[in-house]
Amino acid sequence: MTGESATILPTPLLRPGERRISLIAILASAFASTATFAMSTPLLSMRLEAQGVSGSIIGLNTAVEAAAILFFTLATPTLARRLGAANALYLGVAIMTAAIALLPIWNSIEGWFVLRFVMGAGIAIHWVIGEVWLNTVADDATRGRVVGLYVTTMSAAYCLGFPVLMITGTEGYLPFYLITGTVAASALPLIFARRLIPSLPSEPAAHYATLLRRQPILMAAAVLNGVLINSVLAFFPIFSDRMGVGERAGFGMLFAVALGNVLLQLPIGIMADRHDGRDGRKLLILLAVASAGGFLLLPLVLGSLAAWPLLTIWGGSFGGLYTVGLAMVGRRFGPGDLAAANALFAFTYETGTLVGPVLVGASLDFWNPYGFLAAGGGACLLFLLIALTRRV
Repeated sequence: MTGESATILPTPLLRPGERRISLIAILASAFASTATFAMSTPLLSMRLEAQGVSGSIIGLNTAVEAAAILFFTLATPTLARRLGAANALYLGVAIMTAAIALLPIWNSIEGWFVLRFVMGAGIAIHWVIGEVWLNTVADDATRGRVVGLYVTTMSAAYCLGFPVLMITGTEGYLPFYLITGTVAASALPLIFARRLIPSLPSEPAAHYATLLRRQPILMAAAVLNGVLINSVLAFFPIFSDRMGVGERAGFGMLFAVALGNVLLQLPIGIMADRHDGRDGRKLLILLAVASAGGFLLLPLVLGSLAAWPLLTIWGGSFGGLYTVGLAMVGRRFGPGDLAAANALFAFTYETGTLVGPVLVGASLDFWNPYGFLAAGGGACLLFLLIALTRRV
């Protein structure tokens, strides 16, 4: 399809077989690209540390990629309209592949700042258009479970990245070859399903600010999800170690959190379809309450067997904010606004991933070690205040 098409492909025109092919292509491509991100982020941090680069510079190098994602999420709908959604998807994969392949060649801190910014651009393009496509494939009766399956796939890919690096190690060219091949492979399902990739409207029906005013709770849920996921990944091992659990057990518990994100997204999506298809606000509030409860109960159960099921449910709960929120984007916005709304949802999520660790880290320094709990629980309470005082 070309960028000249005036409307998004309406889902009723897709036959059941075409829906299945589209969904398989979306999930396969998302799995490969997410596995790439999961492997590259710790790999680059470890390589920089081995070169004697300071922690602050490593952090800035990681933030450059996130900043590029922030910028290009909002620019992607315009790019896709000009190039066509399929061509923009291929461009995103090509950008990611080229940037990763050049990392061991342009092996300097200056080069890696440039290449990680370029990587972020490719990730944003692939991410936004992939989720627009996902929302056109799903109908309202199954949207929650389709999005739940999508988030489950990405979570599983993320969990897979760490064991792969344990096998390949972080030295030499092998991990870079593997990551380059993985991200390049994400283009194959897109090529297979090329004729089913939807085109975008010639112009969005509403501006980003208008979309935000129309659905503030939805976008706040994306921010909260970004805050919690990145903060827990960054600081839970530190918190658990300072609580006397130990570093090894802390990483094991972090895996339990990730496992909950894998196991519970499909059930949450089904729940959204069956019980809360029209008013996802109630389900978002329930998930935020469960997330806040996890922060409250953690110090009481940490170090006991009760911690493991709590962590699994807790991880699934704040991960479910993204599942329900993305499904609601598809329900609340029509074809003319869907691409821009998806981009705004991704932008607000990524804002949370940037802001969250900064606030939680400062809170941890101020009130050691309970600042982690206070900041995370406070973020949940702020969302609940917004959700309970405003209507979606």
